[in-house]
Parts: sequence; C-alpha cells; structure tokens
Amino acid sequence: MERSLTILLLCLTLNLPSLIWASDEQPADRSGQRWATLLAEPVAAPALLSNAQRSGQGIETTVTSTFVRIPPTSTRLRDLSPETDGPRVKGLVAKMSWLKGSLMTESEVANSYGGNDWWEHKIPGDNRVETSKQMVRLGVTGMTGALRYGLNYRKAGHAFLNAPDQGSREMWGEWRANWVTLRSVVGQLWNNVVEDASRPRQVQTYGRMSMGFTRASWPELSLTYGRNSFSSVLEPAGILPQRTQSHTLEGAVAYQSLRWNVRLSSTYALASDLLHGGAESNVRMQLLSASFRPLNTLMISPMLGYREEIQDASGMRIDGPSASLALHYKQSRRLLVSAIGNYANCRSNDGQIDNENVGGKGIVAWDVQQSTKWSTLIALEAGYTRVSNRGMPAADTEDISGLLRIVLAAL
Repeated sequence: MERSLTILLLCLTLNLPSLIWASDEQPADRSGQRWATLLAEPVAAPALLSNAQRSGQGIETTVTSTFVRIPPTSTRLRDLSPETDGPRVKGLVAKMSWLKGSLMTESEVANSYGGNDWWEHKIPGDNRVETSKQMVRLGVTGMTGALRYGLNYRKAGHAFLNAPDQGSREMWGEWRANWVTLRSVVGQLWNNVVEDASRPRQVQTYGRMSMGFTRASWPELSLTYGRNSFSSVLEPAGILPQRTQSHTLEGAVAYQSLRWNVRLSSTYALASDLLHGGAESNVRMQLLSASFRPLNTLMISPMLGYREEIQDASGMRIDGPSASLALHYKQSRRLLVSAIGNYANCRSNDGQIDNENVGGKGIVAWDVQQSTKWSTLIALEAGYTRVSNRGMPAADTEDISGLLRIVLAAL
C-alpha cells in the first residue's frame, strides 16, 4: 500500500491595495470578501465600467470585470503556488438589454493566469495572452409572454482553467402557465477545439424535454426524457473509434420548507454501442439528497445514492452505492466550521471490479481583526483519502494532509 503524509503547510498572503483588481465601488459588507479570499472560492470583482446607454429603442449596455480565484485541488506543498501567482481567471462581461428587457444578450471574454506551472516560461514584463488560455462565451435570452427562449455558445482553449478544451452550443425554450412548466433543450459538445490531428476529438449531441409541476404547499414533480449520441470524428493512430447512443428517463419529487428540503430522483438509461452490433447496457440510478437547518447557524446535508448497470452482451452487473454527509456551522462572522465525509463503492458480479473510496475534509476558520486597518484570517484544514482496490491491493493509496493558512488583508 502506498501511503503519503503532508503536514504543516503554511501560506502567508499580503493583500495590499495595489494588488486588488477592482474599482472604488466596494460593497458595504467586507466580511464576505474576506471569507471568499480565505477559502479560495470564486468571487466576482466590482464593476470596472458600468454605463447605461438609453435611446428611443430602449437599449441598455453594461460592462463589468470579473475575477475568479480557482480553489486548489490538492493540499500537497509541491502542488501549491504562491498566492500572487495562484490559478485565477480575469475577464470582461458585456450585457445588453433590448426592447425594454424582452431581449437580452451577454458576452464574455476571459483569460487564465497562474497555476501549477506558474514558474515555467515566465518572462518579466511579458503580458501577452495565449489563445489556449482564453475563453469566449455568448448568450441570448428572449421573453414573449409565458415563453422564454435562448441561445448559448462557449469555446475554451486547452489551457483554460475552467472546463478547458471544450466547445458547446445550445438552444432552449421554456413555457410556463400557472403551475406547469415545459422545457426543451438541444445542443452539442465537443473537445479538441483547435482540431489537432494528433489528438482524438469526440462530439456529443443531446436533446432533453422536461415537464414540471409546481404548486404552493405541494411537492414539486418533474419528468425528463433525454437522448444523447456520442461519436469520434478525429481518430489518430492507435485510438479506437467510438459511436454510442443512449435514451434516459428521469422522474423526481422534491419538497421544501423553511428549515429543510428533500429531493428523490430515479433514473433509467438504455445505452447502445453502435460499433459492436448495438450491444446494450441498462443503467438504473436512485439519488436521495436533503438539507436541514435545525439552527440558523447550522446546516446538515446528507446524500445517498445507488447505481446499477447491467451489460446484456456479457451479463456483467456493476453495483455502486455512495453516500456523503456535509456539515457547516457558522457561529458568527468570525468563526466558521465545515466538515464533509464521503463513501463510494463499485463492485461487479464477476469480481473484476471491486473498488472502494473513503474520504473526508474539515476546515476551521477564524477572522481575527487586529486593528482598524488590517484583518487577519486564519484557517486550519485537514483531509483524508483512501482508495482501495481489492482486485489489486498493490494499487491501494492513502493520503493524509494538513494545511494552515494565514491571510493578512488590508481593509
């Protein structure tokens, strides 16, 4: 069994005014910004440019800047980068409202900076942006009475931090009347956006139709049908072609109140491999999720899931139960306690697959304000992960990690 241990990781950050990418329009409540910086959650910067242009046709234009800090996926010291060179995304979002709000467009251009390779090929003063680290997005939304419709397009280079090397286009429509909602979506996803002949490229085309019933004091009901097709269009030497098709039917019921909400869903999917005589596999999934708030400062979120797959050609059956439990306790704006544990198992009836994954993570954070000019944020994080492969015990892994963060931020 391979074991690894990482303890006593110290991160010290000085958030000086000259390093803050924002304008003078700061929100009144700064505690939320400090927690977001501390826990490395995505945040949006205040508006860089906000200007409404109104004419006789009723057109309004707004341009804002965005800043998203990408949370680290690992707490190992060798995987961390300095805070000033940490992974982040900067961009501009332009929104336009037409015909008194009945038609809206939104466009975004964003670039990635930093990451685990922050020290590689870094030339002082070189601020050129590579297209591989860029993302372009366009969205159109319209409303006519009870009908809403829209178009979405997105394309990101292979080095972009969020959903890299992916392109998508989608068209959707939604109709609401009283307590009934009908929604239809068709779209396409693809990778290898630059069409590099040395890398494979897969295209997924999908369509969904759903019907929802929502009424005050009643449980929310929904029924969804989906059809997906998956195929490869670029197949370099040594890469096998792929062509599959699937049909999915899902039913869900949800109920919520002031203190809790529960959702139960059941899904049935039928997949066919079109390159192997239409060999079929049946997948059934059940998912139960809930959220309880017994106190204003405490939230408990359990989840139970079960997945069953049966391959008709081989007779193989794969079972996959899973469970997780999350707890968030916020005593005040200065103390936050968060913990999450998860379990997943995947086992086949022929013994070829027998994997188990157990993990957990805990965070205790303090907001210790030492003066009227500075704020000191301290957070202690601990994590544990164990992956067991009973078919191949030599491949078992176990990881224990710890991280101490100290952030000094100017108010």
